[in-house]
Amino acid sequence: MASIPLGSRTTRGLNTVQAFLRLVIFLVSLTVFFGFTILVSGLMTALAPFLGPATLAVGGLVSLILAIMVSRTLYVVPEYERVVLLRLGKFIGVKGPGLFWVIPYPPFFRSVAATLDIRVQTRIIKAAETLTADNVPVGTEAVIFMRVEDPERAALRVANYYEAVFQAANSALKDTVGTMELSDLLGDRQTVSDKLKNIIDSAASSFGVDVTSVEITDVHVPPDLIQELSVLAQSRRSAQAKIAEAEAEKIIAEKFEEASRTLSSRAMEMYRLNVLERLGREEGSQIVVYGMGGGDGDMGQAISAAPAG
Repeated sequence: MASIPLGSRTTRGLNTVQAFLRLVIFLVSLTVFFGFTILVSGLMTALAPFLGPATLAVGGLVSLILAIMVSRTLYVVPEYERVVLLRLGKFIGVKGPGLFWVIPYPPFFRSVAATLDIRVQTRIIKAAETLTADNVPVGTEAVIFMRVEDPERAALRVANYYEAVFQAANSALKDTVGTMELSDLLGDRQTVSDKLKNIIDSAASSFGVDVTSVEITDVHVPPDLIQELSVLAQSRRSAQAKIAEAEAEKIIAEKFEEASRTLSSRAMEMYRLNVLERLGREEGSQIVVYGMGGGDGDMGQAISAAPAG
């Protein structure tokens, strides 16, 4: 059997059902073959006494070998595995899950090329010190989730599909980081992940592998750049706060202007008095009133000449 690609190996010794069934077949086969050997040995002893022991010894050895060969043709494959079969070196199909026979002897000449695990597997990829589009050196880590979709391609088109997908993913990560600016890489990871998935899945499909997902797990930025980005972010937040405050003051001013056009002069005077009354409720407050005489300048002069308090 050909070597199984890394990442798809399973411990066959853990398949206790297959081991048990093979043992049962071995014992049954050995009993049948050895019983036939004893029968033949008895016939040979009747013909010539010295042929009986020799026939029994040779027949016993042959029975043991045949029993081992028969028992090893049985396979029990779990739900998450597939077996790629060859006949005289040519692909004939994929078996599994369940119980089946692979007979390498004439006239079948079948053999197992590889046993593949079709469950979702993960692999961490890293792009160290890669320059972004704005010339910032960053280290990026991502994890890819993949599964064997076509066992024939995964076993026969590439020597090690797991390593092939890893190399394609590693190259795609570096290329993607190199085409993006740092702000996009930090702020829109989902878009980066989707872009990576499409690139890697396109390459992996030729190996019979389906890339189900790619997730950016970490972006390493130089420490001095982190401090600069923090200052820049704080400046942006401060600028946005000032803009929001200015917009609010503009709206208030517009509302005041609208109210001034709506209210009459007498209503405005009453509104001013109301405002002054509310201000006067504060403890220790002092209010100086002038200009409310409807054009009487003497009132303003009298108030200004009055002593404070």
